[in-house]
Amino acid sequence: MNSESKKQIRAVIIGGALLCFAYVAYQISAAEVLSFDTAIREWVYARRNPGLNRVLITITYLGNWQMVSLMGIFLLMVKSTRMNMGIPFAVISLSSIVVYKAAKEIFQRPRPDFAVRLIEEGGYSFPSGHSMNGLVCYGILIYLIRRYCKNRKLANVLTGLLGFLIIAIGCSRVYVGVHYPTDIIGGWSLGAAYLCIAIIILEKVRGQKDDL
Repeated sequence: MNSESKKQIRAVIIGGALLCFAYVAYQISAAEVLSFDTAIREWVYARRNPGLNRVLITITYLGNWQMVSLMGIFLLMVKSTRMNMGIPFAVISLSSIVVYKAAKEIFQRPRPDFAVRLIEEGGYSFPSGHSMNGLVCYGILIYLIRRYCKNRKLANVLTGLLGFLIIAIGCSRVYVGVHYPTDIIGGWSLGAAYLCIAIIILEKVRGQKDDL
């Protein structure tokens, strides 16, 4: 893929993601709980069971800032990944936390009722920080792995695994009762725009042109 095509694709992703975020933000500003949210949540809650509870609670913690911090520390400690992966991952991941926390303070959407929660969670609901964090952190890992991992089969496997985690973390937040589905959409859309912008800046800083 040539440089011009990549620029156009990224511009479309950024524009589309921001439009999606703006639309969802407008909808939740008009009504605290949307019928779309209610229908999805009722369907999800009806399928809860003890075994699935344990699995989804475990998955949801993979989007915590503590888990992201551990990954960043590991990449920074390993000499072979420090410069190429550790520093970009740490900077982009930490700055994304600032972005979603600022967004939460702007919208101040209350979380779902305590009665439906499987775990305790404080703060505001929109956008989902775990969903945005998962997309940005695991997304930048996918980008870095596909650039620096010489074993293409391994890179493809890791890409699939990390892509699955991005989706699973977001879905788990609805399942455990701490977010509305629109929070997840908001987190993913804001995260997608932020990730593309971060990659563009990273490439400009390094003077690199990468193929994803």
